[in-house]
Amino acid sequence: MKRKANPDRFRWKALLLALLVGLVFGIVQVGEPLENVFQAGRDKLRSHPASGSTVVVAIDDRSLSELGPLPWDGARLAALVRRIDAADARRVHLDADFTRSGSIGEAAQLESALREIRAEVLLPVRLSIDPISGTRTEHRPPDRFARHGRLVNTNLVVRWDGAVRRQPYGADGGNGQLPSLAAVLGESRHASEGFFQVDYGVDIRTIPTVSASDVLLERVPPRLLAGRNVVVARTDFAAEHFIAPGTGMVPGILFHLVAAETLLAGQPIDLGWALPLALAGLVAMAMLALRRRSLAVGLVASATAGAIAVPLWLDAHQIHVEIVPAIVVIVTAAVARLVASLRRTYGARGTTNILTGMPNLQALQQADREGGIVVAARIRNYAQITTTLPPQHEKELVDQIVARLKFVARDAVTYQADQGVFVWIAEACVEEEFVKQLEGLQALFRSPIVIGTRLIDVAVTFGIDANETRPMAQRASSALVAADEAAREGRRWASFNPASFEDADWNMSLLARLDHAIEHDELWVAYQPKFDCHSGAMIGAEALVRWSHPEKGQLQPDQFIAAAEQGGRIDRLTYFVLDRALAAIAPINRAGRPFSVAVNLSVPLLERADLVPTIDALLRQHEVSPNLLTLEVTETSTLGSGAEQIANLQRLSDMGVQLSIDDYGTGFSTLEYLKRIPASELKIDRSFVSMLNKSQSDRIMVNSTIQLAHSLDRRVVAEGVENEEILVELRRMGCDVVQGYHTGRPVPWSELRERLEQDRSDIAA
Repeated sequence: MKRKANPDRFRWKALLLALLVGLVFGIVQVGEPLENVFQAGRDKLRSHPASGSTVVVAIDDRSLSELGPLPWDGARLAALVRRIDAADARRVHLDADFTRSGSIGEAAQLESALREIRAEVLLPVRLSIDPISGTRTEHRPPDRFARHGRLVNTNLVVRWDGAVRRQPYGADGGNGQLPSLAAVLGESRHASEGFFQVDYGVDIRTIPTVSASDVLLERVPPRLLAGRNVVVARTDFAAEHFIAPGTGMVPGILFHLVAAETLLAGQPIDLGWALPLALAGLVAMAMLALRRRSLAVGLVASATAGAIAVPLWLDAHQIHVEIVPAIVVIVTAAVARLVASLRRTYGARGTTNILTGMPNLQALQQADREGGIVVAARIRNYAQITTTLPPQHEKELVDQIVARLKFVARDAVTYQADQGVFVWIAEACVEEEFVKQLEGLQALFRSPIVIGTRLIDVAVTFGIDANETRPMAQRASSALVAADEAAREGRRWASFNPASFEDADWNMSLLARLDHAIEHDELWVAYQPKFDCHSGAMIGAEALVRWSHPEKGQLQPDQFIAAAEQGGRIDRLTYFVLDRALAAIAPINRAGRPFSVAVNLSVPLLERADLVPTIDALLRQHEVSPNLLTLEVTETSTLGSGAEQIANLQRLSDMGVQLSIDDYGTGFSTLEYLKRIPASELKIDRSFVSMLNKSQSDRIMVNSTIQLAHSLDRRVVAEGVENEEILVELRRMGCDVVQGYHTGRPVPWSELRERLEQDRSDIAA
């Protein structure tokens, strides 16, 4: 016996799985690239300019062009430092190579300048670690310069992707703790070797920068430097550049300054990923515990909004969190809940009729029942009854039908299939005795069924299969085939003839085979080209479904389209063709050549509420303009008077989809019919076009149809153009578009595309 699923056990398993996945993302940092994307996005949202407390005096390409290449000697650096000090700067950081300060006299000038200026002097110290030996080396200015300034660490923490996201407060130098340049300029009192996250909400491009040549040549007003920190550093093309998140490659010195801006706003706090993950665990637990789907969806939506808004608010207060592990926890729990819900839903749908709650034929196959007589009752006018019956009354209809069947079925389980089919397994007995029971049941069904105030006549035929040696699924198919044979021959019942087993098996499982064909690429789409009647240019194609069955070969549409309509599979078949057709023409239209596609639309589909949204979604998915899709509604499939059919056609027309009345002339159209349908096109049936050169009446009919359509501002398509003579005549009549074997047979898309490209090459030539 199959053990019933325990909901509480599932919830705990889903929660533990979600937390485990979140822990992996947090510990291993699998989601670091995504975390960086989120952080960069938040930084962009709260972007603001730098404070302006520090100015960069840039040894840039213009300075090198005006004053000469690097290295600059001590005399030039001394002159630059004195100019900055004369402007009353607060601090001066000189990021230079002091080992290449020139001659003894030039070096002495630099030393004198560093000793005499009023501003506080900051000098760089960099630490390096040998990757093989692990030896740590300190690179600092010579003592003659170092004793006149404060030493600061200028190392950058560069991540695997070349970006700088974190910076140190300081480093352990050979002679004690060294604060970082960012910590000094940012007025930080944090004296540790820890790291902090750089706030790129500060727009790095707004840090004030002047050219060193402008300072030396006195082209910079002193007020730009007065009272500020001044950093002299290289920003030329050959200087070290790294990636600033959200900005791109920038000179290395700017990372120290944006880090200083971060510390000026306050000491950053890094909460990491553990706390958000714990909160996400609580959200996931609540979501898994909620029974109502709407509440669970609302909780996930609120958590998603919080994952965006809360970190943004925290960033503004110098508090940083990692949210990817938390998001992974919520997403994993949501997916687990969705999968469980789908399994429950489809498990119930697989063995139950959705409308009535009765077991279906799938349930019959799973019943593991053998023996007995399989009986199938076919309600022949079931479709007509349900078409005119309000949907809420269909279950009442089924209940009354089953109640009458119980006079023979008794305690046996009755299974409901599609389109008014009911099956049960009766106890084995002599066939003649059982037939008498069926005839009594027939007499019972002569009395009408009462639904509300309506009297409904029900026409029923029965089929039986008494062969107990075959599988139950085949016996149910056989009984149904027998019931259909009885209906065709005007009999009340029929017993299955084993000689017709092959056809019965095929017909009963046709819909299942059709589903299998869609899923395993047995179905494909052929395209018949359509040509502008006047220019001769190929302007589109009609998409036609084909079935390449591995055993029966090529099946014509009329062998399965009607079954798909009756069996409720026409929507899946139509959407399959639409998806393939739109995917085919999308690249051509993106390349700039308008190319349309026409697809047949079954009238039963027009009653579906999901028709318009599905077509709209497919158009958006493939990025195809609605006016490049034509939906053809067959005239002989007369539209009912239902308002929903006309409303759906109007919605499609309002979207921009072109509508065509197919097989025009073979039905019973009236001017009122043409007025009600918002079609932009009439498609004249091939039976009139193919005889155009031989039949005077057909010529009159086609010509009058073209004139009528044009007077109603509608385009005319003629199908069935079989020779040049017909094509010439259609041009003379003013027909707009033609298709047929003379202009092009239905072919796979690859062949049509080659012809289209060849036509384009011919035009270009």
